[in-house]
Parts: sequence; C-alpha cells; structure tokens
Amino acid sequence: MTLSPWRPSRLTRAQQEERRLAAQPSLNDPSRTTLDLAQQFGVAEVTIRAWRARLRRDGEEALRASRATGRPERLTAAQQDEIGTILDGDPRAQGFETHGWTIPKIRQVIGLTYGVWLDRAHLSRKLRRWGFSYQRPALRAVERNEDDIATWVRVQGEALGKKDR
Repeated sequence: MTLSPWRPSRLTRAQQEERRLAAQPSLNDPSRTTLDLAQQFGVAEVTIRAWRARLRRDGEEALRASRATGRPERLTAAQQDEIGTILDGDPRAQGFETHGWTIPKIRQVIGLTYGVWLDRAHLSRKLRRWGFSYQRPALRAVERNEDDIATWVRVQGEALGKKDR
C-alpha cells in the first residue's frame, strides 16, 4: 500500500505560485500527459490545461502570482490621518453635547466631513486597524470629592469600631 504525501486543504498564494513554477518545466514537456502532471502536482487536469494555455499565450511570467488588490479604500491616507487627529480631540469640538467618542458619533463625523458613510461594524474594524481601541469610561460622578469620601470612611469606621466594644 502506497501512501500519498500529505497535502494541506488550502494553500497560500505564495505556495500556489511555488507549485505552478515547479510545474513549469514539466508543462513544456510534450511527452508528459495531462493526467500524469495533474497527479504529480495535486491539481485537476483542467488546471494543467489552463496552465499550459497561459504559458503558450503569455510566456514565462504567466504562472507568477498576481497581486491581490481587493476593494479600493474609500478614504484616502490623508483623510484617515485627519480622522485620527479629530478623534484625538474632544467630541464637543465637533458639536456633540458629551465627551467620549462612540461609533455613531465617529460615523457621523466621517459622513458629514467626507461624504463616506461606513457601516458600523466595518468602521469598528477600521478603527482597530488605525490603532484605536475600545475604552470604557470610569463610572464615577463628576462631582465626586475624594477628601469627603476619605473623611466619611474614617468617621464611619471609628463609629463601627466603638459599637464592637
């Protein structure tokens, strides 16, 4: 019983390119069958035929990986930097009543300033990529007086201590 070599279920783009480039000399050999090459490189026969067609049509560079660009950014790098500067400031400077940035506030500023209305979940991911993180506000009253609290704890502690005797 012959065991076939282990192959991952998914290859990275670099691994796929490496496999195509390794197959290139064999693809040019007319004595090798499509089935033989497909078994050797772990791909379907139709893939071997496509690789051979690309080689004939585009030459040596045909099997190199292309750059995966993805969807273009809707905000330029300069706009992203400006947003970072805005977020470093106080939201009240942008016309909001309270301090502390929230996703809806940030979304509104971006939408009104640049005309780009981002989805809330997408904006959250973008903010993380830009180096921002969630911050929870301290749940303390603005009027809190630490001196008064320390005095109260001391007085109440003394009163409780007297009851124990």
